Amino acid sequence: MEHLQKAFVFDIRVRRDVDERFPASGIKVIATDIREGIVYQANGVKVTAFLVDHGPVKPAFGYRVEYRQHSVVLSGDTRPSENLVKFAKGADLLIHEVGARSKQDPIFTGPPDELLPNSRATRRQAKTVLDHHTDPLEAGRVFAMVKPKLAVFSHYPGRSATILTLVRQTYDGPFEFGEDGMTIDVGDTINIRRLPVPGK
Repeated sequence: MEHLQKAFVFDIRVRRDVDERFPASGIKVIATDIREGIVYQANGVKVTAFLVDHGPVKPAFGYRVEYRQHSVVLSGDTRPSENLVKFAKGADLLIHEVGARSKQDPIFTGPPDELLPNSRATRRQAKTVLDHHTDPLEAGRVFAMVKPKLAVFSHYPGRSATILTLVRQTYDGPFEFGEDGMTIDVGDTINIRRLPVPGK
């Protein structure tokens, strides 16, 4: 957080001292470093952080939020993680990241430094990034182990039939692609509300 404030020092100064003249207290940051375990507990809400495997990015956390015997688990960025499966068991809702391609996609066969079609990334670069994320086949396996009432994809590169087909090879339960403005009510039943599409 100290480095983030340094990155925005010019903008902070302009907004505080020149243009809007916002009070200095408005940019005060109260940050708390966390470890695996309960990171928040108040008013019946409990948030537990747990370590996930995001390759070279350490530490990386997922979160389990519990309230009134219901739970939502957020994977964060991760490749398949036994710890995530452990903390997600019994969750009403599992929100999990996913990549666009299988790690076994034939597109990764060929010269590693050649650009992928319609991309500025080489095979090596794309594979390196994908290696510390979860591909659709792996996500399906995670869902099958966790058995959430609903699985939702976040951090995906675009809704695609390919993702759906790959997930369905290993998971036949309920899942959705997360969307901006989507509301998911978690209770005895799970209800999804989407923002109305303009013009429809």
